[in-house]
Amino acid sequence: MNRNRLKDRRISEGLTITELSRFSNVSTKVISQTERFLKNPTEVTKRKILKGLNAAKKSGGKPYDFEYIFPL
Repeated sequence: MNRNRLKDRRISEGLTITELSRFSNVSTKVISQTERFLKNPTEVTKRKILKGLNAAKKSGGKPYDFEYIFPL
């Protein structure tokens, strides 16, 4: 299973799993399982999470790209 930077970036943005869930319209369970590498969601779900992370981004700067958060 591929590793990802989701948890690190979520925490650095000061977001809880619940907040990210609201922004991305993905369940807290799926986000939690993705962060703990228990589940590798579909690309559609990953893109929803990424969109939510970028929408909630507080640090300014350019948005995160897919390959950075979910490397191959």
